[in-house]
Amino acid sequence: MPLLSSGDSVGFDDFFVGQFQMVQRSVAYVVGDRCVAEEIAQDAFVKLLQNWAKVSRYERPDLWVRRVALRDAQRERRRGWRRAAIEATASSPTAIAADSQRADVLDAVAVLAPKQRAVVVLFYYEDRPMDEIASILGCSISTGWSQLHNARKRLGELLREEVAGDATG
Repeated sequence: MPLLSSGDSVGFDDFFVGQFQMVQRSVAYVVGDRCVAEEIAQDAFVKLLQNWAKVSRYERPDLWVRRVALRDAQRERRRGWRRAAIEATASSPTAIAADSQRADVLDAVAVLAPKQRAVVVLFYYEDRPMDEIASILGCSISTGWSQLHNARKRLGELLREEVAGDATG
């Protein structure tokens, strides 16, 4: 990858400041570890900077960087070599939330499969429409709804609650 000239990063700094924390938080919910999430988000923004001349012309460059970050987060989650450390952090109620009920929900979300976790974070935490979620995750809209339905069902089981009226589409 060639080095960037100083003109190539025009606008990137403002974009980074406006988007980095949200991307990092979303990734943290997927991987269950804030430090790992920060590394993944940083890597995604490095890739964005390397491709900024092209991606900055996209209608929604924020979707591009989220797609990169969440795909890397899913890969990290699947790798397993950090799984013990991640699970230990994610299962601690004080790791992500002080509120015990919220911690229970976050602990249950941490048990979901990576793609289900990503769909839940994007749909509920970031309040994104399913067409954007599907674009970010590189799947069809129906697959996104299916992942969300399965995640809701699993969360209901984990939290011992009935998932009533699960109209996903």
